[in-house]
Amino acid sequence: MPATEINGDVEAMSAYSSKLKAPEMPPSMARLGIPPNLSGLYEGIAMSVLDKAATAAMSALLTKVTEDMVTDSVKVKAAAGAYSAADVASALELATSATKVIKQGVDLVKQVAGSGQQSVDKPADEPAGEDTPTD
Repeated sequence: MPATEINGDVEAMSAYSSKLKAPEMPPSMARLGIPPNLSGLYEGIAMSVLDKAATAAMSALLTKVTEDMVTDSVKVKAAAGAYSAADVASALELATSATKVIKQGVDLVKQVAGSGQQSVDKPADEPAGEDTPTD
């Protein structure tokens, strides 16, 4: 299994979901609430407006990444739980099947032991179907 795959490995899935954290909002995103600086030359005003637009876009991207990571973490935890439940169900089914096979084996041994005991009790010259002598 490649190192990038965690499908079916409940421990890896749990470890992945527990370490999955969204990035913190950088302090520079706080300037989004400050109005653009409209004093100065046209270039300064344009740069201030552009900075606000870039900050808003970056903030939206970080919010989307945060939501995706939280959703991913929840999905991985749910999948790990489903794999665990499937493992328990498979183990129970395997145990039930093993019990049936063991019971069939014990029954077969009893049948073989029972048929061997009957042939030992009867004399060799007497047919198998006759229990009492007839005159």
